Amino acid sequence: MTAETSRPLWMTEGLTGAKAMTPFLISAFPLGLIGGALGVTSGLSGWGTLGLAMAVNSGTAQFIGFHLIEQGTQWPIILLTTLIVSLRMLIYSTLLAPTITGLSQRWRLLLGFGLIDAVFFVVVDRFKSNPDARRKSMYYLGASAAMYMTWMVATVIGIVAGEALPDLGNLGLDFPMIAVFVAVLASQLVNWKVWTTACSAGAIALLALPLPYNLGLILAALGGAAVGTCCELIERRRKGAKEPAAEEQEEKA
Repeated sequence: MTAETSRPLWMTEGLTGAKAMTPFLISAFPLGLIGGALGVTSGLSGWGTLGLAMAVNSGTAQFIGFHLIEQGTQWPIILLTTLIVSLRMLIYSTLLAPTITGLSQRWRLLLGFGLIDAVFFVVVDRFKSNPDARRKSMYYLGASAAMYMTWMVATVIGIVAGEALPDLGNLGLDFPMIAVFVAVLASQLVNWKVWTTACSAGAIALLALPLPYNLGLILAALGGAAVGTCCELIERRRKGAKEPAAEEQEEKA
């Protein structure tokens, strides 16, 4: 028995998921620093900045929220704007939902909180190749926990450094995260469902760009989710059609 097989399942799969997040952790750390600093400089207290980061668990929504707070925007508008920005998670959850049918509702809620762009790209292929529901959940939990803890630590350091380095957000440290995100996104486009969903959402967003109040983003997210669902149904029907054919060939053999 090897050391790896003697470990508990949560440790083996959790550590594997955490290791898979390494490229994103390296690039997310400076972005978390900027997030912590921006929170303090936008007018929030240190605890308020950390609390918002912990509750939102989304760098994009966090940055937009800080910007709106700095402008004195009312809280209902801030909540609505961050919700619109986060609608892309609806597309991600649509693509992941068929792969976690064996998990309990409690696990789905927990994993749903940990769903961010980087985690989605890391786990999407792993979920399809591993049918074991427990292994999926532990792998996902390890990946999301590694990113969450890294982001919180970076946020705390950014809060402390916010007053001393008020121009931290202007140093361009967010570029590594953007570069890694684009690279991973490009690698995932080999999956025809992700490619179709991303292109459909992008096309809808461009066509709906003239609409007021960022309604184009809402339509793009809803349209992308609908396309992703249709792609999943098409793939299921294809698999269902192939299985009887394979059984007939086995009977003839």
